[in-house]
Amino acid sequence: MVSHTFVGMANNPRDLTPNEQNDLTNLDSPDVPDYTGDGLYTRTGKAAPTEIFPRGEQNNGPLIPQTPETTSFDSTNETVAVDRDPAYAAPAYTADTTGAADPAYAETAEPVVVEDETRRGTTDLGLLLQRLALGAMLIIHSVGTFFRLGGNEGISGLEAAYADYPYGNGLAVVVPTLELAAGVFLVLGLLTPVAALVAIAVTGFMALHAFHTQTEGFDVFAWTPETWAPVLLLGASLVVQFAGPGRYGIDASRGWAKRPLVSSWICALLGLAAAGLIWWFGTGINPVA
Repeated sequence: MVSHTFVGMANNPRDLTPNEQNDLTNLDSPDVPDYTGDGLYTRTGKAAPTEIFPRGEQNNGPLIPQTPETTSFDSTNETVAVDRDPAYAAPAYTADTTGAADPAYAETAEPVVVEDETRRGTTDLGLLLQRLALGAMLIIHSVGTFFRLGGNEGISGLEAAYADYPYGNGLAVVVPTLELAAGVFLVLGLLTPVAALVAIAVTGFMALHAFHTQTEGFDVFAWTPETWAPVLLLGASLVVQFAGPGRYGIDASRGWAKRPLVSSWICALLGLAAAGLIWWFGTGINPVA
């Protein structure tokens, strides 16, 4: 219950006269009801204020966490069974009588893909015959020159043939030497790209000399065997350079033996350039003039 204590009960403000309204002598005891007790919070339905102490002052005891309230729900949903994969079972191992443990199951090994080599047929045999023919021609011509075999006039005959050139005597030795070196390496199938490069250089020089000495020009029907021989040898040297030596040779394990790549172009161009330089500096004649 609320107890009301009225001090100096005043009249209704509407009933006050102007003089009473201007009277300030009764300010110490205003006509304000004095409420005491807890009835105010009871009537308003609110909880009375409480004093909150710090956590450390709660009976000086350990803090005990409050267990959150849980609300249980009565579920009416049906339970649906879900098919799951069976649990993985580790493979069992059986003991071997020899002391080694072999798994009860055999793991499937990944298939090893072995690239079948391209069937070349008689390609390698053809490359071998061509390489042997070119090398043999170079060796026979150079050996006949050095030892004057088969009616060959030897080094002196080349000196006479190159007499019109400033370095004819030097060319008479250099040309058969390069022929012999290139021929031996081609027959063996050793360092074939380099051997073919040397063959291109020497046969190219011989072809330029044949063109320089013959009078038929580019009339191929009038060419003599002395003109055709170096031209055909030059063509065979280019073929060996681009086709490779094949598998029947010392270079069989090399990549260029089965599939020459950019190196063939480089060696072929270097061989042609070397032939032009030998002709230019050996004879003093510009090959492109």
